[in-house]
Amino acid sequence: MASMKRGVGYCESASCEDYSKGVFLLNHDDTFYCPRCRHAGKVEQERGFYTGSANIFKEVRVEYNYDSIHNVYRETAIVRDESLLGRGNIYTLQSPLIKTEKRALKVAESILANLNRYRGITKGDEIPRTTEIVLSFDEPRDVFKAKLLDLSQEWAASGLQEMDRSALASGAAGSAEAQA
Repeated sequence: MASMKRGVGYCESASCEDYSKGVFLLNHDDTFYCPRCRHAGKVEQERGFYTGSANIFKEVRVEYNYDSIHNVYRETAIVRDESLLGRGNIYTLQSPLIKTEKRALKVAESILANLNRYRGITKGDEIPRTTEIVLSFDEPRDVFKAKLLDLSQEWAASGLQEMDRSALASGAAGSAEAQA
């Protein structure tokens, strides 16, 4: 899975008007210069990691509301799936991009759903993306075929096919009534 490197750059010059203000960085290196004062600052990048050795995730923690002056995340949002029995892993996302509890809980819920849907996506410090599935035609044919099969099974289990059929049926019935 290709991973975007996202983070926030902070000015560390106390005399600068932009002191400790964040600047969004995408696919950046680890250096940051304040756009206002041109002094070197620091970069806090988004990162994720997990603990445990089970093959299912029961909890996701999102550390958010980053304080660049004290170099700490001030708050943590936790989402657990209490319906799962046995042992489970805990995934933690540290993100300087998330500022509110509402957003942190939405991100945690989405990550938990995707971690258990797509096993094996937590290789290293990779952060699971929750909004897209990318299919690459450059992958070997058997890998591409396996991904398509997984997606088709997921679509079949989602109930979307029944919704499509009922929409088509009601549309066809409406057309027949209109013609009569």
